[in-house]
Amino acid sequence: MKARMLIGLLLLGGVSLVAVLVPLLGALASARTQALVLQRGAALDEIVAVATTAGDGDPVTLQRYLDRFFEVHGESVLVVDGEGGPVAAVGEVPDPERADRMLLSAQRNLPQYDLPVVLPWSPSAQPIAAPVRRGSEVAQGGALLVVDAADARADVTRSWSIAVGAALVLLGALVVFSLRFADWVLRPVRILDTAAAEGAEGTGVLPAVPLGPPEIQRLSRSVARMTQAREEALQRQRGLVADVSHQLRNPLTAMRYRVDDLLADDPGSEAVTALDGDLERLSATLDRLLAIAEVEQRASPEGVAVVGEHVTSAPALAALFRQRRDLDRIRILAATRGEVVVGCRRSDLEDIAFILVENVGKYGGPSPTATIALWAEDGRALLRVADDGPGLPDEDLGRVGTRFWRAEPHRSLPGTGLGHAVLGAIVHANGGTVTVSSGRPSGLVVTVALAGSSWS
Repeated sequence: MKARMLIGLLLLGGVSLVAVLVPLLGALASARTQALVLQRGAALDEIVAVATTAGDGDPVTLQRYLDRFFEVHGESVLVVDGEGGPVAAVGEVPDPERADRMLLSAQRNLPQYDLPVVLPWSPSAQPIAAPVRRGSEVAQGGALLVVDAADARADVTRSWSIAVGAALVLLGALVVFSLRFADWVLRPVRILDTAAAEGAEGTGVLPAVPLGPPEIQRLSRSVARMTQAREEALQRQRGLVADVSHQLRNPLTAMRYRVDDLLADDPGSEAVTALDGDLERLSATLDRLLAIAEVEQRASPEGVAVVGEHVTSAPALAALFRQRRDLDRIRILAATRGEVVVGCRRSDLEDIAFILVENVGKYGGPSPTATIALWAEDGRALLRVADDGPGLPDEDLGRVGTRFWRAEPHRSLPGTGLGHAVLGAIVHANGGTVTVSSGRPSGLVVTVALAGSSWS
């Protein structure tokens, strides 16, 4: 955005500067040319006056005048009679053909005082001509003066240099002003953008930025109020989930005791057995909701978790889960052996791996295999759990992690639909990412990226 603003400002300023500079340069050259025409035209008039007074019978006087004129001004002069024959001359005429045409026009009573506009690259010799009249209005000859425009050209070059230099100074000032102006306008926008990016990765209140134009300041205050309201709503929502879960736990526990008593009295009762299963699912759902609330609270600004480090490996995780009876139906393999420094608490990593292995047991088929891999790459610790089950359709991969969502084939299986939501909350609280993809030739592959490095 800064580049686009600078381009616009500099383009507008440059066009305006050129629109002023070009006519100014033309005016300077025209003014100097006009002064040269008046000055050298007066000199030519004096030559014509001497030629008229001396006449054809006294060319010596005219020649002496021209010699003296040449010594003073260094400009060539040619005077001709009515037939075009030379009467007196001094110096050399650079372009004889053009001189003949101009003298012919002067002999026809047409003065040739016009000079082309003197520019820094113009030729230094520019002829002008005037008719010579003796006692009548009819021309009796002509006089040609080769004007030395070197001084005028130098004056034009000097004035142009001053004008262009002033324009460059103005352009530099415009660049400095544009940079300062762009920084003044965009600095609060950059601060808001950075704060918004940080807020998008977690939660928090964007600060009001007392910088820049009044409109940007009003925008920042509005955004700060909006994010404050959002943060308060999130805190109320998390508090509600935690409070409701805690408050429901005691009634659920009491109900479990009563159901256990009923089952002891009548073990074959289908209604009591169904009620017991419903209580199990409700209890598991509350446990998951409490886990999500606890992890999200750790990720909020009011309760940022202290991210630790620990060293572990895929075989260590696999050995840990092989010891659990609730996972004894799953074949657990370790695909890597190296130890890795993982940038999170050990309990968080074990919870992440347990949720993934547990899902393999639920949805991986009758005799599933879970393959655990853990390695370091580009400053990240990567945990991958792959299974050989049926997997998910490609259109369902993007919905994994949505709370209470379950794929169509899994609706009848035990579960709450909150496992991946808890996993995502834990990973997010530790600044990581989760990627879900299809395995080859079948199954599901879940890759968790956390801060980490190799251990040697």
